[in-house]
Amino acid sequence: MLVILVRVVFVLLAALIGATSGQFFYRPLFGSGLPPWYGAAMGFGIAVTLIAAEQAFRRRFSRSLVAFLLGLGGGLLLTGLLLLVLRQVLQDDDLYRNLDLPVALITTYLVLITVLRGADRLRVIVPFVEFRAERVDGGALILDPQALGDSRLPALLRAGLSASRLLLHRSCLEHWQRAADAESAVERARAKRALDGLQALRQPGMPVLDIDDTELPHSSGLADVVIRLTRLENGRLLTVDRDLARQALADGIQIVDLTAISEAMAPDIGPGSTLELLIEKPGEGKGQGVGFLEDGSMVVVNGAQERIGQRTQVTVRRLHHTANGRMVFADAV
Repeated sequence: MLVILVRVVFVLLAALIGATSGQFFYRPLFGSGLPPWYGAAMGFGIAVTLIAAEQAFRRRFSRSLVAFLLGLGGGLLLTGLLLLVLRQVLQDDDLYRNLDLPVALITTYLVLITVLRGADRLRVIVPFVEFRAERVDGGALILDPQALGDSRLPALLRAGLSASRLLLHRSCLEHWQRAADAESAVERARAKRALDGLQALRQPGMPVLDIDDTELPHSSGLADVVIRLTRLENGRLLTVDRDLARQALADGIQIVDLTAISEAMAPDIGPGSTLELLIEKPGEGKGQGVGFLEDGSMVVVNGAQERIGQRTQVTVRRLHHTANGRMVFADAV
């Protein structure tokens, strides 16, 4: 709303200045026969053209009163410097008197819009805009887009993993929305799981989930977007991607690694341990059955193909760790 108000005032002032000072520019060319509204139309056209150019590069952005005051002050300061230079350069006093208001208006508008568009980044540059660096709760929890499809996340949040707000960048949401219409059935399934996970995070009892619209130009991908947003928010990155976690740690960003949490909470088992689990389906090898531990680890059991649908005692033979977790190989007792 604030940006709209600035644009309206800018257009009105441009038309007013065009009706008064504009005559200095078109009268030598067209004579004095043109009415005053011609200058107003010139000012209006210039203002609308500038707004259209600014709008072409515009995305949704946060705005605040502090950003407005900073932009206004910066615009006026820059205007003063420009007018001092013009005063020394221009030898024609009439030309200077008719340029000072247009220069002041255009310069102030461009600086003001630039500051308003980057209002979110000002919390890093100007400490008193938002006291994010003083938070004792570690700031927001920034969601890796892959984490949305992890069914463990809602349960961990209900268990008190974080009392702070959750933050998802809009580009991550748009990524899954586009993937929901992809030709690949696998991509559509992943997108559906992620969007369902997003709805689960909006249920009562969950931390507040905000969609962030901060502009992060020149980002090389979603991984870069979430890392830059985490740094900007002075928050923590919640991820299930080990590569992203390593990249974030290398950049000095705090992370919450769901995969590491899952592994830390997994039952402490090793070769020789005895377990009881439900054999859910046949395995790929002859005579094998497959079951799952409570943490989701897959257990391949030799000699359990005939026990599908039954709870069976098994003895762990060996463990195999993969990028997606661990696999357990066991023998039926």
